[in-house]
Amino acid sequence: MIDSLHLRKVIHYARHDGLLSTTSLVFNHFKKWILRTLEGSKGYYNLQWWLLQRKYDPDVLTPIWVSPDEISTLTGEYTRRESGHLDYVPYFKPRETSSDSLPYQTKKTVPYGTIKGGNWDRVRADFPKLLMYQGVEERFVEGLDWEETIYFEELQDRFVSQGWSETEANRLAQNRCERLELLYDLMSTQGYRSQRQLNGHPLHEITVAVGRDGEIMYNSEGRHRLSIAKVLGIEAIPVQILVTHEEFQGSIKNARK
Repeated sequence: MIDSLHLRKVIHYARHDGLLSTTSLVFNHFKKWILRTLEGSKGYYNLQWWLLQRKYDPDVLTPIWVSPDEISTLTGEYTRRESGHLDYVPYFKPRETSSDSLPYQTKKTVPYGTIKGGNWDRVRADFPKLLMYQGVEERFVEGLDWEETIYFEELQDRFVSQGWSETEANRLAQNRCERLELLYDLMSTQGYRSQRQLNGHPLHEITVAVGRDGEIMYNSEGRHRLSIAKVLGIEAIPVQILVTHEEFQGSIKNARK
């Protein structure tokens, strides 16, 4: 049975964006729902790993384990967004990304394990600038209710600006925060679980870039998990390296498990 709010969302987008655009949106949502349903099923991780080995060396696919505190910056510039997350558009676009409509800061896709020169690692922003991270910290460190956090306030304002009523915007914001609450509860009781442990997709680990000085910079995937791992003080988490600066002289293989 379709939830009444989801039905109203479809009607809302049809009125504002047109039937064709809404049909495409619903199709993409349904496709993502199918993929999310398959993730976690027995053998899913091993199947995806096997398929990816046609493109990648196993060393590239194997995540490294780092302290969440080591990831303190974002790759590229910080900007606000009009859809999806409230802020920050990832800098590098992974070749295997499923978010084709997202306006990445660089348009050209890059495969995992790319070695790239230039000054891309000099343009950065602080990870704690993310509104979602600020909300997570206010909720789980300072003990505020979600409705009192800057994240909830900005979410609600976003939905109102998109044409939702105050009541509907409040509920939509609550839904987002409830998912974060559930994730926090799972991670606080079960610890941080890798995609291998979850039977997820190998490339759905937190995705990072490594600068010339060895700085590990957040790029995409898993900003919710990373934010919660930080406030929980989790010792180490798996991350997938998308790009490494060509001037980086250190070794990252020693950090692999």
